[in-house]
Amino acid sequence: MKQVSRCFIMAAVCISLFLGQAQARDLKASLPILPPLVETKDKGILVDLVKAMAEEYKGGKITWDVYPFARSLDNVEKGRADFHMPLLVNPNISPDKLPFQFSSDIIFKVQFVLYTNKNNSKINPSNLSSFNVETDQGHVEFFDFKVSGSPSIESSLKKVDMGRIDGWIFAMPESDGLLKKAGFKNIKRWKYKSFDVRIVLPKGKEGKETDKILTDLIKKLKTSGKYQKIMGPILDQKFDDWQM
Repeated sequence: MKQVSRCFIMAAVCISLFLGQAQARDLKASLPILPPLVETKDKGILVDLVKAMAEEYKGGKITWDVYPFARSLDNVEKGRADFHMPLLVNPNISPDKLPFQFSSDIIFKVQFVLYTNKNNSKINPSNLSSFNVETDQGHVEFFDFKVSGSPSIESSLKKVDMGRIDGWIFAMPESDGLLKKAGFKNIKRWKYKSFDVRIVLPKGKEGKETDKILTDLIKKLKTSGKYQKIMGPILDQKFDDWQM
């Protein structure tokens, strides 16, 4: 009986060690250049979040690098990275049709804002299909009307300011930051819509395992208050009518 008990204990220990080794692995994050969320490898709100996650992670190391947005996503799809963030969830596309999977939890919400020329009294958020509107080239499919893709927030805002296009729609933190920096004077802001933001993971078992690891890490950071401190500037975004 003692021998059976001893064997049972040894088997349980081996299983625990195996499961621990299966979960303990290094992770690589791929972050897109997206000020103020990601400015450089060492600067940005989400960079600080990944740093905090890396400090909390006991199952291995978390490393990261920054890339252009499309390449960062491709890194996850092609297996060159374990996760990418952030990515807005497009309500118009079924998750099953995507070449990746989303994290279980929403990490924050993003307020989209419509930027128009002050001299254009006809345009508003309810009639955009009648006007020449641009958005970030990776978010064209988020709208049920025709929009043009743009690689540059500042360039598009400049065109709005000059009246060369009718409007720009994109995330408030990034667009507002460049609007204030450039000092454009002929732009009016409108509240548009809020979108969920999640982490991007590879499809399959490994992606689900990574999701569990990241979810647990973020939960610990929330419990300690570090998450709220790091993400404070972008959590629970509401339209800020600072132009009044």
